[in-house]
Amino acid sequence: MIRNIAPVFVLLLASCSEAPASFVGEATAASRDTIHLANQDPKLPFLKIETVKETDAGPMLNLTGRVAFDEDHTQRVSSPIDGRATRLFVSPGDVVKAGQQLILLSSPQVGQLQSDAQKAAQDLAVAQKALDRAHKLQADGAVSEKEVAQAEADFRKAKATLGGSGSQLTSLGISPSDPAVAVALRAQIAGRVVDRNALVGQEIRADATTPLVTISDLKNVWVLADVYEQDLNLIRQGASVSITVPAYPDEKFPGLVAHIGDTVDPMSHTVKLRCNVSNPDERLKPEMFAKVELAHESGAKSVVIPAKAVLADSEHSRVIIDTGNGVFRSRVLTVGPELDGQVRVLAGLKPGERIVTDGALFLKNEMDNQ
Repeated sequence: MIRNIAPVFVLLLASCSEAPASFVGEATAASRDTIHLANQDPKLPFLKIETVKETDAGPMLNLTGRVAFDEDHTQRVSSPIDGRATRLFVSPGDVVKAGQQLILLSSPQVGQLQSDAQKAAQDLAVAQKALDRAHKLQADGAVSEKEVAQAEADFRKAKATLGGSGSQLTSLGISPSDPAVAVALRAQIAGRVVDRNALVGQEIRADATTPLVTISDLKNVWVLADVYEQDLNLIRQGASVSITVPAYPDEKFPGLVAHIGDTVDPMSHTVKLRCNVSNPDERLKPEMFAKVELAHESGAKSVVIPAKAVLADSEHSRVIIDTGNGVFRSRVLTVGPELDGQVRVLAGLKPGERIVTDGALFLKNEMDNQ
């Protein structure tokens, strides 16, 4: 009887030894996120535990950037024709009005443009007469539809040619009939002359890439900054910002987020941020270094914890939670960027919970080695 039972007993013992294997694996995996310390455990005095609190929201993000021209109120003046500068009316620092003369050019192209415009006007007059005659003969049945269509096409072509010649002269501020050989380049906006790259007697080319004069209304400037892609969830268009510059370290200039870039730089993984900043005294100068501080909306609350409490690896950020009775558990959470030794908790932690702020790394290593 014993000989018959023994094989069965061995099989049952083998099956029982296999079943707990997966259970043990699950228990081991779970234990790597939890550790229990007895009341007299010598590790406890080296741990500092703090209660998570909700506080008035402070600055969410600090970015570095630079002051730039407000391109919506900036003009870079170039010449539409080749010529020579014969007179300069402005210098850097001058305040100008829209329509004010900046540079006087002497150019033989002016006469050619006037001649072309006069010829285009004559061609249009001839085309108009031909079209009127074609319509009259069409009413009498003396011309074909094809001839009328051709007269209409010639008229439209002549009209377009005159329009092109006239627009060139209009942009230069001269008429087709005035015997002018000089043309004035004018300001299209009101503002301050911030740069001038022209001298009396200088040859001016229409294809030059460097502007002759740069005018900008410095009463408003842009501040440009780069935002890391992981911080985009902290920014929205229209949000308030505070700008500080090294020249005035104790003063903050208010502004608004005007635009968040639509593409990510593949090298730096940043997105361009543009802020509009009022500059009534013109103390903010283009190309100044600037610090951009993005704040919470008024009345907002946030959970902020010490940055040293956060354990980060290549995939997650974690904290060690004190669940009570000597049990400590690792938890994944989402945090914002570090600011003055603090991080803002975006998800994964609630006010009232207790976290390990000193000794968290030690506990995490103990969990991993269990």
